[in-house]
Amino acid sequence: MSKFLLISAAFAALMLVGCGDGRPSRVKVSGQVLLNGEPLTFKGDGFVQVIPADNRPATGKINPSDGTFTLTTFENGDGVVPGEHPVTVLVNALGPGGQSVNLLPREYADATTSELTVVINEPTDSLKIELEGKMRAAPDNANALKGDASGF
Repeated sequence: MSKFLLISAAFAALMLVGCGDGRPSRVKVSGQVLLNGEPLTFKGDGFVQVIPADNRPATGKINPSDGTFTLTTFENGDGVVPGEHPVTVLVNALGPGGQSVNLLPREYADATTSELTVVINEPTDSLKIELEGKMRAAPDNANALKGDASGF
């Protein structure tokens, strides 16, 4: 084998190794948020966030009709860094005066109080995040914009 072929093969091998995105490895994760054992349904916007200690958090928008989500760290649906991570869940609706109102118990919005963790070892489409408690009803949008939403 000529030196030229050997050098070309080594260069090609280096190019292949160097073609990674330079980001931590991730596994694809999707699942469902349950409230008191039932799929989480709501009016508004909801998000799940999985928070690795030393990497960028992965976020998933919750489908308001069935509580399903897909996690994204850098690119749509790329998943989360493997490991055991704390989780937060936030569901907001438009409240009095156009202010955002959290509909879930407050502790779920903060990783230090949610008491939710997940262990991600491999790709999954069946991650369950189980919540307990009472969800506030979303205010009526017309009244919320006027600042007159009953119950808030």
